[in-house]
Amino acid sequence: MNSLSNESLSFPVILVIVSAGFLIIFTNSFLQSTLAFEENLVILQTGIILTAEGEYAVSNNFQTRIVQDGKIIRISGVTTTGEIFYAYQKTTEKDIILKGKILDNDRFIPIIKPTQVFGESITDEAQKSQPIKMVILQPHSTYWRQIYTINVKVFEIDKNPSNDYWYKAYLVPKVPIHIEINHENGRHLTTIEGITNDNGYFKGQYIVTDNLDWAGKYNVHVVAGDESFSTTQELTTFIIGEVIGTRNSTGG
Repeated sequence: MNSLSNESLSFPVILVIVSAGFLIIFTNSFLQSTLAFEENLVILQTGIILTAEGEYAVSNNFQTRIVQDGKIIRISGVTTTGEIFYAYQKTTEKDIILKGKILDNDRFIPIIKPTQVFGESITDEAQKSQPIKMVILQPHSTYWRQIYTINVKVFEIDKNPSNDYWYKAYLVPKVPIHIEINHENGRHLTTIEGITNDNGYFKGQYIVTDNLDWAGKYNVHVVAGDESFSTTQELTTFIIGEVIGTRNSTGG
C-alpha cells in the first residue's frame, strides 16, 4: 500500500552543516519547526500552482525562506513540466494572502489562491442535517511517480458559509476520515484513513506508480465522522501518465 497520512512516524534527526570553518548542528526540533511552517504553505498543501489559465504540478525542486517567525514564507522552484515560479504567502489573524507568478511560454502569469475543492464535487444531501461539514482541496490531476495529496478540513455545519478552505474558526478536531479512491471502471486504487488533528485538518497522500493500466479518471469517496454521524463527498481526479519530456521506466 502506498498511501500515507498525517500520522507519520517520528524519529530523531540531526542536520550537520559546515559553514565558514564552523560546525553547526541542528536537531530535529529545528527541522520540525521548519517543516511545520512549510506545511502551512498553500502551494505545498495542495501540490499545485493555480492560475486563471490553468494549474501546474509542483515538483520536489523548490526552496523556501521563512521570515517573521513564519508569518511570511517565500517559495520558489520549478514545476513538473519545467515552468519556473515564485510566490509569497503572508499569514494574518483573519486570512492567508498568496501572491506570485509563474513563467510559461515567456509570459509571467499571476498565481491565485484556491478557496474550495478541485475537481467535481457531489455532496451527500444528508450532509445538510449533520453537525459537521467538509471542505476539501485536491489536485485536478497527478502524473506518474508523483504524490497525490488530499487535504480535508472539518467545520461546524452552520459556520464558514462560503466554504472557504482557509477559514480559521469553528474547525472540529478528532473526526475520523475515510477515503476510497477507485478507477471509473470500479477498479480499487487505495484506501486512506486517519483523523483530523487538533486544528480540524487531515492530509492523506498516495504515491502514484507508473502503470499505464491505472491512467484515467478516478472517483474519490470521502467520509468524515463515525456511526453516530457522518458526512460524505464524492470527488473526481485524474492520473494522466508520464510527465511531458521524461522517459518511462522501460526507456521508451
